[in-house]
Amino acid sequence: MKRTLFKTLAAAGAAALLLSGCGLVGGDDDSGDDTGNGDGGGNAVYDAMTTWDACEVLNNLQPITDYMGIEGYGSLSSGGNLVPSTAKIGNTWDPDAIGCNDLIYLGKNAGVGGNGELKVKIVPTENEEQATAAYTDRVATAESAAAQWDDVKSEEFADPWDQGTIVSWTGDTSNPNVEVIAQDGQWLFHIQLYHTQDYGLRGGGDPALAFTTDELNQWFVDTYLPEVNQIVNDRIVEVQ
Repeated sequence: MKRTLFKTLAAAGAAALLLSGCGLVGGDDDSGDDTGNGDGGGNAVYDAMTTWDACEVLNNLQPITDYMGIEGYGSLSSGGNLVPSTAKIGNTWDPDAIGCNDLIYLGKNAGVGGNGELKVKIVPTENEEQATAAYTDRVATAESAAAQWDDVKSEEFADPWDQGTIVSWTGDTSNPNVEVIAQDGQWLFHIQLYHTQDYGLRGGGDPALAFTTDELNQWFVDTYLPEVNQIVNDRIVEVQ
């Protein structure tokens, strides 16, 4: 039996912002190679992590692709491309992170195309103090974004992480949104996702998507994040 993941926060009314308007462009993801946390100060772990290809480390997000039934990356309206884009350290959309991300296409959704955007980021820092500060800042930013919308939920989690928070809300045009932020020592893991609602459920119909919002969020915390924690820490051991 799954534990209840979320506790409800006080939610503000829907604002007139369009979160999906902040979409990334594949060409921007690869831009820049300056570090956002300084030059690493000779810290071997930080210096090594800033050179990683996040998509290679994270197997091109294949576990998420399989769970969500993603049919393509890089487009909101068609499938075919199953390789997301890599973002190097110093990129324009999150300079402190290496990332694997893109627009996503979820296939037919009750007669229309299901789509969204997925950003998966590894954030190296020079020490645990910096990581803790970055974690606090990213959680605060996620909760601030969520507070503008409806159905806001937030919950903390831990093991195998030092600390973690998952924040979800219903955004523009009733799109589900979620951010997951977790810290382990001197690095963070950060997921940002929005996707179209399941139109099949309107009027009591059958689901059109391969998952429900609660199931997906639970899977992130219970299954996917522990796997990523192990993968990244195994690589860190190699450079310590």
